[in-house]
Amino acid sequence: MQSHTDHDRIPGEIADIINKYCRFLIVTHDFPDGDGLGSQIALYELLKNLNKEVFMVCSSEIPYQYTFLPNTDKIRKNLDDLPDECLDSNAVCLCLDSADEKRFSFDIKMIKEKTSVLINIDHHLGNSMYGNINLVNPSKSATAEMIYELIEKYFKDSFNYNIAAGLYTGILTDTGRFQYENTSNNVHKVIGYLLEFGVQPSAVYSCIYENEPFERFGLIKLALRRIRILKTGDLIYSYVLQKDFKKLGLPFSANDGIIELLRTASGVKIAALIKQVGDNNFKVSLRSSDRQCSVADIAVKFGGGGHRLAAAYSQEGNLKNIIRDLISAIKSGSK
Repeated sequence: MQSHTDHDRIPGEIADIINKYCRFLIVTHDFPDGDGLGSQIALYELLKNLNKEVFMVCSSEIPYQYTFLPNTDKIRKNLDDLPDECLDSNAVCLCLDSADEKRFSFDIKMIKEKTSVLINIDHHLGNSMYGNINLVNPSKSATAEMIYELIEKYFKDSFNYNIAAGLYTGILTDTGRFQYENTSNNVHKVIGYLLEFGVQPSAVYSCIYENEPFERFGLIKLALRRIRILKTGDLIYSYVLQKDFKKLGLPFSANDGIIELLRTASGVKIAALIKQVGDNNFKVSLRSSDRQCSVADIAVKFGGGGHRLAAAYSQEGNLKNIIRDLISAIKSGSK
């Protein structure tokens, strides 16, 4: 089966596969966000409503901010936890919100070889088109917006609260609470429709953004203390370390939102939060409010990706070198 990027034709092809097959594996990237998890939950609910056999996998812990979503307790951490038939020629794998195979801890190539079809649904620039079928549309605000369009066109009768809650969460978080420039008029039309199924914006907002353990303020304090700003105004950055999370008894997802705080600095082009995820292994989140600046271009230099005003990448090395390389990339890009 060939790879495709035809936004008009491919959704129909995916719908045909959903109707044809009975067993599905849905995966999203490590360190999942609201879009990856929300899209995963929505597709799981759709397929269950269609009487399919469905399994979900994500290698990382589910962030506490998203445990309110229905069926997150059914997400498994390891492929070994799945029955063997999940990885055979009668199964379909759906990979969500992942620009490339490096964002997964498990072997996507192996899954692709063992299953009948691997479908890649994503909205990030620079997607490596690793699926047998690739539905990739960077013009969309979120993968959840793409899942909405698929369901609305081909499976509209299956819409319910669980699907709506997942999709609402994905769009809410990937538009920065409807603040980013990807918040289009279509986004608000989609949100209006989802609210018809009983989604309560205030309740979802509270679960995601007003549900912080007290210890998280200690993490914010550390991040604020470590802030540095380049004299040129090109960059504001800070970092959090594994030992910080351990000392405070916090999961990795407690860093969510700190990058958005850095992004609010006036007169600074780029905000970066450097997060240690392992020994000599860091994940760098980038944000910008300057429409003339593309942080995606910076992330791509390090094998990452994203969007013009929100991107990320991973890099091995010590903290000093991570910071040095980031500053060098920003300075070279501004010349």
